[in-house]
Amino acid sequence: MATQAKTDLTLTMKAELCAYAHTSRHDCWAVANIKASLFEPETRVPIDVVAVIDVSGSMAGVKLELVKKTLHFVIGQLKECDRFSLVTYDSNVYLKFGLIKMTQDNKAIATSTVEAMRDGSSTNLCGGLLKGMEEIAYNSGPEKAQVQSVLLLTDGLANQGVTTKDGILAEMMRIQNPHGEKVAQKKFDGTVYTFGFGADHDAGMLAAISTQGGGVYYFIDTNEKIPESFADCLGGLLSVMGQNLSLKLEIQGDNQLNEVHSSRTVNWTTPQKSCEISLGDIQSEEGRDIVMNLILPALAALTTESVLKATLSYFNVITSSMQTISCDLVVSRTDVAPGAPDPDLDQQRNRVVAAAAMKQAKALADQGNLEGAKTLLNETIANIERSISAQSNFSKALVADLRTSLGSLQSRDEYLSHGQQYMCSKMQTHVSQRSNFVDEQTYYSNASKVSCRTTSKGVASPSKPPAPSKPSQ
Repeated sequence: MATQAKTDLTLTMKAELCAYAHTSRHDCWAVANIKASLFEPETRVPIDVVAVIDVSGSMAGVKLELVKKTLHFVIGQLKECDRFSLVTYDSNVYLKFGLIKMTQDNKAIATSTVEAMRDGSSTNLCGGLLKGMEEIAYNSGPEKAQVQSVLLLTDGLANQGVTTKDGILAEMMRIQNPHGEKVAQKKFDGTVYTFGFGADHDAGMLAAISTQGGGVYYFIDTNEKIPESFADCLGGLLSVMGQNLSLKLEIQGDNQLNEVHSSRTVNWTTPQKSCEISLGDIQSEEGRDIVMNLILPALAALTTESVLKATLSYFNVITSSMQTISCDLVVSRTDVAPGAPDPDLDQQRNRVVAAAAMKQAKALADQGNLEGAKTLLNETIANIERSISAQSNFSKALVADLRTSLGSLQSRDEYLSHGQQYMCSKMQTHVSQRSNFVDEQTYYSNASKVSCRTTSKGVASPSKPPAPSKPSQ
């Protein structure tokens, strides 16, 4: 086990069983855990935030007014060391103001600009997103913050400019991995978080955009959740501890690394022997659990040996330094009873299974096969309820998410109005192990997120039905 100082990350690994018979071949489940501690510094690193706001016709009324209040809240939470920018989009894209330090004078300018926002016509989502990313990519001078993010909000479908998911992802990649002159100065290396309001947005598209951008997708189903969702995201950005996490896994001896369960691309150096995974950033109190399946060969003699070496490299945002830590997975090959399986590993395996089931169920439902989706979710629920960690709070919460997903499949209308968005959001939160505040049962949160959400509770007006919206043209 590797234990570091409070500002550092920790890396540990363990197998499902404490020992394995040496005379037999075994499928060995294991997990690598990366953990960030609670860190609440008196001073934090600066952040750059670009808000990209849909002001198409469908945002008119209560929604736009509440978005304004939310942006006022975000501006109020930023310090003079932070920078903020505002982009709006309807049929056209407008850079209302570029990244500016949040001094008192600039906060007044930003606040009045936000208040002057008016609804327009269609939804050029891609144009707005790219403008927000470019504002970060093209402002890489000495004032550039270590933590930079684009926050994209929409309530509808992209119907102007580039409108397909694949097309938008390709345009994002053009800025994330540019070619030609001045590549280093024009590369977007921040994160993208997406916020989908109501029933009419494309949840799959927003989830894909946030995944490629290293963020998460927030499903906002009521007016009140607009400020709390932005606050949850802001609290996370204010607590980033590590960036550019890269985990290298190297098999030792004649063992094999059969499978690595990660939503991130697993880059194999040598098949079944060594690989590397880029894991993005990590916020205070977050964990990243990489579930793996190894093959242990039969051995002639008893032994206790390292079967897998893990090395984590990352940029420590708090100390502004690159750091590397490593640990070994040590397994005993004995002739005694192995003992009970590890319940923590079982919970992480349940998490992987639940997220995969939601993804598959959504794909079936999108094809119109609601019965197939329900069967899959019911089978997954039954499997988790039979697992050794079934009575843990976390496994019970996974089952609750699956049951809610199941309930949204009772009719095509119910699925389209709520179910697909809910499943996309829950699937992504479990895959990324990062909160996206879809409901009060918020996992993977931290003290900074809770504090920001609590502070934001006065922003929303009392609960009432959204005002009638005029459709986008």
